[in-house]
Amino acid sequence: MKFLLDFLFPKKPSVLVLEALTSGEILKTLPPATGPEGENIIALFDYSHPVTKEIVWEIKYAGNRVLAEHMGEILYDFIIDELEERRILSKEHSAILIPMPISDKRRFERGWNQAELLTKAIKKCDTTSSFKYLPGQLVKTIHTESQTRTSSKKEREQNLANTMRVLNPLSVKDRFVVLIDDVVTTGSTFTEAKRALKAAGVKKILCIAIAH
Repeated sequence: MKFLLDFLFPKKPSVLVLEALTSGEILKTLPPATGPEGENIIALFDYSHPVTKEIVWEIKYAGNRVLAEHMGEILYDFIIDELEERRILSKEHSAILIPMPISDKRRFERGWNQAELLTKAIKKCDTTSSFKYLPGQLVKTIHTESQTRTSSKKEREQNLANTMRVLNPLSVKDRFVVLIDDVVTTGSTFTEAKRALKAAGVKKILCIAIAH
């Protein structure tokens, strides 16, 4: 099937070059992000860099699993280092990995959730069982228009207010959650997700995105 799809819809040469790189080579290519501002919100790379942007777009709009796995390796190493520095792994049995949810309408249109592709790739690297992957618990119950169509942070927050919830609060109560997304701009999407997780009883939340 992959061969057939690649034959019918050939990838751009620049994408093939990126896929052929190792995660270490990609890591050396991308400039670090300078933000974003927000409590426990971290972005790894600068979205304005053309290579960062192409990787994000390939994962988000083409469902590129090769690049998702490359980024998953980078994210995994970063998260492990961050949790060890914060001494989280020594205090918790394991952290919970949760992908940023999208609405059913968006999933139907696109066919995948890019945050799930990234989170699965992170978990694939987790040979020490430091993480419990918990998809499908944090859900987006109300479809909203793309955040790029809003003109201010306040509009973004209003656009997302009370659109997410945790289906089974007991699955995350008193736990440490690492929340994964592809891009953070103002932090409004993370803010809404954190609200829903805290309402379910989550103890601490660390938000990680590929780019800002």
